[in-house]
Amino acid sequence: MSKADIVAKIYMKQSNIFADVFNFYLYGGRQVIKPERLRELDPTELSIPYGKDKKDEPVQRYRDTLKELAAMEDGEGAYLLLGIESQSLVHYAMPVRNLLYDGLQYARQVDETARRHRKEKDYKGRASSEFLSGFYREDRLLPVVTLVVFFSPKKWDGPRSLSEMMATKNPEILSLLPEYRIHLLSPADLGKEDFGKFHTSLGDVLEFIKYSEDKEKLSGWLEERRELILGQKEVEVLNACTKAGLRMKEEDEVIEVCKAIQDMKAEVEEITAKKVTENTRLLDLKNLMRNMKLTAEQAAAALGIPQAEQASLLKKL
Repeated sequence: MSKADIVAKIYMKQSNIFADVFNFYLYGGRQVIKPERLRELDPTELSIPYGKDKKDEPVQRYRDTLKELAAMEDGEGAYLLLGIESQSLVHYAMPVRNLLYDGLQYARQVDETARRHRKEKDYKGRASSEFLSGFYREDRLLPVVTLVVFFSPKKWDGPRSLSEMMATKNPEILSLLPEYRIHLLSPADLGKEDFGKFHTSLGDVLEFIKYSEDKEKLSGWLEERRELILGQKEVEVLNACTKAGLRMKEEDEVIEVCKAIQDMKAEVEEITAKKVTENTRLLDLKNLMRNMKLTAEQAAAALGIPQAEQASLLKKL
């Protein structure tokens, strides 16, 4: 896992943040999932309970990958969260990857149910098929929701469904395949009204990421906010995922607008001033050339534009 993946997982594993992201995605911001009811699961313990020969279980090859997941349940559902900070080849197979996560989670539930029945020895009167599978006719599974949070300002350009990954476009064949869509939360897809539906710092983190590649928009957003309170985990996520350059003193628990953001604003002002100056000079050059019938070089010399600046200006005429 990259440093960005690690800090993002540490941040998202906080119960209040974990609940917040699923409350936003599932319930539009309503506080349905309660942080205090969440019970953490260990994704690396997911296993396929079919067959006793461990070397035949394909789950072993995915153990390292599963460590990227944060997983919790609350009695209503099982929630798997995968945070990724940038595109790489594996993400273009995300529907298959998430399908595996869901399948392993359901397999874990079946395995735990069978283990409970064996412990309680409640198999008297059960059909042989129930006894062999360990899963009784009335047993039920918790729904599994796997959510991908894309910690990047870029647009997600990978497939969002299993059908998009198929080589065939034959509708008859595709109609027989179960469709599987990934659940994706990407800052680039969120509107201004969406960020207000979060109830933790996650909204600020995602909105910062959304504007992080456009310094003018980011500066404008920060100006609107006036105060942006960030803790250590938020700063680490933003630094790792956007190279924001935020700095915190070791003794500080939170920061407001740091020097890095102030420098960013100053840079935007400098760029804006430079554009204004350049546009003014271009206008003066054009007027002088038209009114005095001068060449571009003569007009630049008449205006006293330094030789070093003339080449770039003349290209824009």
